[in-house]
Amino acid sequence: WTDYNESQEEGLKHRNWINKRVEVNDKVALKTRNIKGKSLKIFAIGTVTKKFDDNSGFYVKWEKLLAPRITNSTFGQTKTILRVKDKEAINEIFGLKKDNKEEVLIENRNLVKNIILYGIAGVGKTHNTNKLISLIEEEKSDREIFETIKNNEYDNSIDISDIKKRVKFITFHQSFGYEDFIEGFRPNKEGNIVLIDGIFKEICKEAIEDKEKNYYLVIDEINRGNISKIFGELITLIEENKRDKLEITLPYSKELFKIPSNLYIIGTMNSTDKSIALIDIALRRRFTFLKMKPNASLINYSKAKKIFENLNQYILNTLGEDYQIGHSYFMDIEGEDDLDFVLEYKIEPLLEEYFYGDIEGFKKAIDVIKEVKL
Repeated sequence: WTDYNESQEEGLKHRNWINKRVEVNDKVALKTRNIKGKSLKIFAIGTVTKKFDDNSGFYVKWEKLLAPRITNSTFGQTKTILRVKDKEAINEIFGLKKDNKEEVLIENRNLVKNIILYGIAGVGKTHNTNKLISLIEEEKSDREIFETIKNNEYDNSIDISDIKKRVKFITFHQSFGYEDFIEGFRPNKEGNIVLIDGIFKEICKEAIEDKEKNYYLVIDEINRGNISKIFGELITLIEENKRDKLEITLPYSKELFKIPSNLYIIGTMNSTDKSIALIDIALRRRFTFLKMKPNASLINYSKAKKIFENLNQYILNTLGEDYQIGHSYFMDIEGEDDLDFVLEYKIEPLLEEYFYGDIEGFKKAIDVIKEVKL
């Protein structure tokens, strides 16, 4: 709106008329201009946040839509700016529905629904998963969320206990399958074989029944599972542009099934694990990957920080970035006793694994530690 430039006299009069009447918190929509046909195409909706002092314009906080919204409204198609009064048209254009006599938005502001946090061991993937959920709940934009997570800073105020009923955690492994994840026949307490819903089907049902709130499925070690075996035919439905639209018939229950747009799938995986190179291409294509990196600024004890930096530099030069050591090993160190314990029982065994079969490399890694310790 602020860069709007209407050259025609009638357009200027209309623009000034709108600017004078618009108020903070009013809803606005961005539509196609001079659209042909019988419908309007809405590309974004927003809220007026501030007016110019001279009433010449106003600021809008825009919310992107998952896809352009096609409406049946046909009025004012050739006008650049138009005012909507009809209640049904307002509900349709702005994605509103009636629920207990209140109007609620049915569109979710975040475009990215499938996210994988990956990085070396001890880099804070679990903490950042909780932070990610917290940021989504705060209705932050995708860009703001991703920038915050990439910074990888510790925040002890993160608490998602109040929404724990909407968050489910699970770990993938080689024996985990479709019957555990979606649905399958299992024996019950009476010894009878019955059809049981898996964790994914359960949370999808809960999210569909509660469209006003977000639901989260957190999958730890997502790369360790057989993705084709676990997701089956639903691998296509998890795509953001298939949510709420595409339905399939489940093979066991014969139920029609779809994945709601208010469900977020968040995976984590350790980049040191060699199986990351073999990750299913279907997973790579359908998830947005966000890399977690070590952050020395989170280590308070100076000697621990120096060892952390020197050791990671040595590992980077010899083994590569994916074998560095995460900062969480050193974050709680407050003195020499803490440092000695962490080095002996956590860091040295890890180095032995990293340099397995390379005795000389392991010894040099220990020397890097000793140089700082002395």
